[in-house]
Amino acid sequence: MPHLNHLHLSPVFEIIPEAIFFQETNLICEISPDGFSYLFQNDIEKKFNGLSVFHFTKNVDNSLQLKEIFNEQPLLGKKYKKIFVSYSCAESALLPQELYQPKKNKLLLSTLYGDLHEGAIATDLVADEKVYNVYNIPIAIHQTIINKFPLTAFGHHYSLLIKQGIPPGDMLKVIFYRHTFVAELVKAGELQLINTYNYQSGTDVVYHLLNICDQFKLNDVPLQIGGMIEIDSDVHKEISHYFVNIIFEELPAGCDLAKGLKEFPPHYFSHLYALALCV
Repeated sequence: MPHLNHLHLSPVFEIIPEAIFFQETNLICEISPDGFSYLFQNDIEKKFNGLSVFHFTKNVDNSLQLKEIFNEQPLLGKKYKKIFVSYSCAESALLPQELYQPKKNKLLLSTLYGDLHEGAIATDLVADEKVYNVYNIPIAIHQTIINKFPLTAFGHHYSLLIKQGIPPGDMLKVIFYRHTFVAELVKAGELQLINTYNYQSGTDVVYHLLNICDQFKLNDVPLQIGGMIEIDSDVHKEISHYFVNIIFEELPAGCDLAKGLKEFPPHYFSHLYALALCV
């Protein structure tokens, strides 16, 4: 097992603004099983000025790696106008508002996922869709976040995806991380599924996506992809053998980027910009 002192926790992507007016800036963070990202949004100009993306090293406690990132990133210690953390964790259950029973949250998650990892159970209400999201945050991760950002607001990635709106028709949306991906399926304008899957190869990705399509009896569904995937990658090539209509995610409407951020393909960070615009 790698020792924390020998980890290189340098960002894999980093654009630091030339100047940051902290009292006018929102700090938006996302933590997933694969890594930690944060971006700066000027709240007055509604403009994204910079970001950093870190990948966790496998077989090392993610909470320890997160602490190391916090220690090495002085900009994370400043006072911002608003701080928001999005948790992209897999242990989540979406419920219609009329079926939500708060006293049964732990039982619900343990029924779905077995004995839960030690965690903090939290709930989001997506009011426009009348949906509750009950989820389990790994306790060491959550405590590290709260210790660093005592006044932060937080929510779950799935809740923020729903807040962005449900498109009409059929759509399978996939957001790639280093070793996981989040899939969101909409059929006939109705949300059917949001889930997180592990993968090591394009074959793994195709297996999960075809299973989703088979489960919901969908053929030739448009596939929208974003996140950490290259257009000429083996994963993309494997997917394209089975899905004809592949769309790379574009920037969300109303998204204004600083010059340095425009140099990256839009689909790399479009999901981060989209979540920031709806918190």
